[in-house]
Amino acid sequence: MASEGAPTLFVRRASGLVRTVGPTTAFMIVFTHTVGGGIHKLAVIAAYSYPGAFVPWSFLITGIFAALPTAVIYTLMGAMMPRTGGDYVFITRGLSPVWGFLASWGFWFTEVLSYGIIAWYSIDFFTGAVTAAGIALNDEGLLATAQWMNTMDGHLILGVSFVIIFGAIAFFGMKIYGYIINLLGIIAILGCLSNIFILSAWGLSPGAAVAGFNSMYGSGAYEKIVAKAFELGSPPAKPFSWAATIDAGVGAIWAYIGIVSAVFVGGELKQPSTSLIVAQVLGTIVIMLYYITLPYLFYAAWQVPASVLQSTPGAMEWLSANGVPADRVYFTALYNYVYEELGADGLGALIGVPGSHMLPPGAITSFTIPLVPRGMEWLQITTGTIVGIILLKDIPAFFVVASRMVFAWAFDRFFPEVFASVNEKFHSPHWAIILTMIGGLVGVLILYTAGYDWVAAADTSNLYQFAVMSASIAAAVLPYVRADLYERSTLKWEIAGIPLITLLGAYSFAVNFFFYFVTSAQLGLNIWLQQSVWMGLGAFIFVGYLIYNQKRGIDVKTIYAEIPPA
Repeated sequence: MASEGAPTLFVRRASGLVRTVGPTTAFMIVFTHTVGGGIHKLAVIAAYSYPGAFVPWSFLITGIFAALPTAVIYTLMGAMMPRTGGDYVFITRGLSPVWGFLASWGFWFTEVLSYGIIAWYSIDFFTGAVTAAGIALNDEGLLATAQWMNTMDGHLILGVSFVIIFGAIAFFGMKIYGYIINLLGIIAILGCLSNIFILSAWGLSPGAAVAGFNSMYGSGAYEKIVAKAFELGSPPAKPFSWAATIDAGVGAIWAYIGIVSAVFVGGELKQPSTSLIVAQVLGTIVIMLYYITLPYLFYAAWQVPASVLQSTPGAMEWLSANGVPADRVYFTALYNYVYEELGADGLGALIGVPGSHMLPPGAITSFTIPLVPRGMEWLQITTGTIVGIILLKDIPAFFVVASRMVFAWAFDRFFPEVFASVNEKFHSPHWAIILTMIGGLVGVLILYTAGYDWVAAADTSNLYQFAVMSASIAAAVLPYVRADLYERSTLKWEIAGIPLITLLGAYSFAVNFFFYFVTSAQLGLNIWLQQSVWMGLGAFIFVGYLIYNQKRGIDVKTIYAEIPPA
């Protein structure tokens, strides 16, 4: 690390990171970061949380109107400034140093909380796999294990373990971490294909979901849960609503966080422009197609048949009185409702099985496992395990993105310079990784103490939107305020003489501003206070280092006029 008297603007004359990431690994960073709890959990509970929503449209709208333009902007900006740190670099250089630091500071909070949340979410999927194994093998030990995993303490212990394990692996650098990300990405792709196959092959046949659930839990189990939901008086079923569909977009926004993750390792990309196009533009299109297809098949499979509603006492009368079409009733939402009202033991007693046999209500595997024909229990267990890995594989990508932001702040001398340290053997920013690991542990603890999934998603989505809005403004003005940077780009596309990045930046700011308020509307006062304290702390850190650097004689203005060395 340079001494205070060294004639360098930055901490070192070179970052110490090496370009080991190719287009395939860049794509896998985006895929593994993005496809996880947002689609496989929040999309599953969306019909319960927002009964009037048509969930496939929630993911379609956010994908086309927000995610894809944002991915293009980050790709164009990343091609101009292929440096580690992502939008922190191009917002501070193209718009404002303090604005860029605060946007990155908020996004870092989003990242570390999110991978703690992902560690927590993944346990529900593994619980489903262990439960299915216990039922198939009639093994009470496995069922007891699944029951413990489903407790808050089980989530805490396993979640903390996952964060620490993947944090430890991160010390070995991007080359090894890249292998792990690629391997987990391949497993995740298989899991995604498995979801599509099960839902389309066995879920769309008339009565398949009823027969599958009853085959697993006994004759009449499906019908008893439907009847109990209407008996309780407030079943989660409403007519279609655009407002509810947009509100469910909070989960979709959270699900798309990660489509720009490759840009954060820009200084480690072998071919920045090519890698970013493949990873972020093509990657977003592939992910969006999956995000639309999966909930469409899912809700088509689990729509309660009219014959069941007609035979359920009071159901048709309630639907008629409340103006709810019969095709707007989903078993998944009713299952969540009854599970929450009665608990696992009460729900189990209702259908005549132990509470330990009940699958977690918020995991997609809870509703794909019953569709697998009996005699294929191996597929139930395998699917549950692989889909659990789909969530767990997010953690390495989150680790990479979050630790690189810390590294970038420190490299610019606006964070303790020790966090810019790089291990000489593995070329990994070890102190930045340790700080990121601590943040992930906090994310687990927040869910342990708060226990409310959707608020956590809204909280992190809100801070993500702030960062993306900031990057969009930077993109819009950059060709005019930093023409020197714009001219460096290999992707200088224009429409009628106006830079494409300017047009997209203005549009992206507007649409992300809209979704920023959608997420903001779902945050309580306590969350706003927490965010205010966090962002205030970020402002305090920036001002403190501004004063400190000026006293040391460091030319702060020139630091932010220059692109950091690779």
